[in-house]
Amino acid sequence: MANIVFSVIIAPLLPDVPFLYGIARAVFVAMPLLCLLFGVMMYQAQLQRRLSFMSRKDWLTGMNNRRTFFDLASTRSQQCKTGILLMLDADHFKQINDTYGHQAGDICLKAISYMLSRNLRVGDVSGRIGGEEFAILLADAKPDHARVISERPTKPIPFRVGPAHLTITLSIGAVITSPETPLEVSLSLADKALYQAKSEGRARVVFAEPVFDSGQIRLAL
Repeated sequence: MANIVFSVIIAPLLPDVPFLYGIARAVFVAMPLLCLLFGVMMYQAQLQRRLSFMSRKDWLTGMNNRRTFFDLASTRSQQCKTGILLMLDADHFKQINDTYGHQAGDICLKAISYMLSRNLRVGDVSGRIGGEEFAILLADAKPDHARVISERPTKPIPFRVGPAHLTITLSIGAVITSPETPLEVSLSLADKALYQAKSEGRARVVFAEPVFDSGQIRLAL
């Protein structure tokens, strides 16, 4: 088709120069193929970026997923002299799903992730690590500073489901980290502190700290 169009429309307009005619013909006939190849390459690049994003990010909130958070937090904790690891869990989240449906639960999780992202500093690492549970590594944060930051998510977080204006709070377990303490140990300590925050009434922060006793790490509160 491109050959026919060139011969009927384009060729008569060209000067009688064989060399110029040959170049014009090659360019005109090859142009649709080049455009097609360029389009395919752009689509493949976009697809690769999307797949890369999906492999690293949580599909709902856009935060780091569990694997990405662990990878980044492990690296960051080794780079920092000290830090604060926060484990956060939405309070009474099941009631929201049971009362308003799972779409309301999704809206709630998005509201939580938005609030958390607004309170992070450059260098902090955050992620949704499962269900209604989140984690944050506050890099190079002093305990007093970290306490102020970590208490913000315990305040009611507003979100809207249709005409209903709702709020959600978070319970938080926190622990001081160091390059010498494996991330898995810090996570375990923060998780125990989170459990205590839940048992003490929710919507609060409980700090833990690792204590070395006969080579073992226990929770000291």
